[in-house]
Amino acid sequence: MKSKIVLAMLMFFLICFLPANSQTDSKTGDNYTLLTMPYNKRPLTLYKGQFQVNAGYEFAVRIHSFDSDGNLKVLKDNGTASVFHNFCLKIKFGITDFLEFAAETNYLKKGIRSVTMQYLSSSTESITVNTVNETRGLGDLLLITSLRLPISYKWFDFGIKGGLFLPTAKYKPSRPTHTITETTVPNIFEINYHFNNTNGFGVPVYLLSSAVKFTLSKFSLESDFTFRKPVKEGENIRWDQVMTNKTFTYFNQPYKYLLNRVIDINASIHFQATGWFNIQLNSNYYRSGGGWTEYWGDKYRNPDEQLFSLEPGFEIRMSPAFTVYEFASIPLSGKNIDAPFCMLFTVTYNLFPFKK
Repeated sequence: MKSKIVLAMLMFFLICFLPANSQTDSKTGDNYTLLTMPYNKRPLTLYKGQFQVNAGYEFAVRIHSFDSDGNLKVLKDNGTASVFHNFCLKIKFGITDFLEFAAETNYLKKGIRSVTMQYLSSSTESITVNTVNETRGLGDLLLITSLRLPISYKWFDFGIKGGLFLPTAKYKPSRPTHTITETTVPNIFEINYHFNNTNGFGVPVYLLSSAVKFTLSKFSLESDFTFRKPVKEGENIRWDQVMTNKTFTYFNQPYKYLLNRVIDINASIHFQATGWFNIQLNSNYYRSGGGWTEYWGDKYRNPDEQLFSLEPGFEIRMSPAFTVYEFASIPLSGKNIDAPFCMLFTVTYNLFPFKK
């Protein structure tokens, strides 16, 4: 880890001494010019005084997953396929031409159904058991400060960012809402387990990232590396239940946990077809591991997760203020992780509220 940091610093200082044009476009351009700047000419951060609101909706279909050996499993074959809904909001502001502040959060709604089980009891009862783990609610608030090179290059840009997830969201699960459905046939009934989870981490999580962008005519290459790690261990509760005479009694037990460390790497190629239309193909590599969860007083290591996806997409500038982004995420390989097919639609609003 230390060697990577030293290498990144050496690259940063080396690039600072490359020939460059020290005048940024935002110093000479009017509002219309800056707001209609195509992707291949835009820097990694906003211009000074630029305010941006990003509202996005992600729809994911969970029909596949990868097991510990990297084998693809088809979830719809056993009736456990599901869909996710994720609503995202990000607000950004350019403090200077090379310094940016952002805040973001999300609202997630998903339900994961387990394989339906059937049991025969000693009293000749037939019991069908369904289990749903639902996650719903706001995510934690992420605050980010981004810094790019304080000089403008026509063909190159480099930036770093640091952020912190504040544990503002609810993270303790609500009491389960299990139900029992009796049929008209004697001694046959269904037990429907429904667990209600939340969307918060429960502890502060810091984020470090770097990005680089190369531009040649209408083509751009961009890559970024993000590292996420929890600040400390957390404590949560786990709900359990006892069923007596077809009535549930709930109780909870506290447990400790340590969130996984996460590495996220993106590499993309962009083609600026016209000034208002940009096409991109991104590759994403996600890796998670190193955490643990407590069960009955013992710590168990969380499974290591990996996922590699391709993400084709495009950007359309509808007006100087409004831009539309859309891309799909297609999982290709992974381990110990769900592999949903995702579609993300984002509308961006830009303005210079303090600049005439």
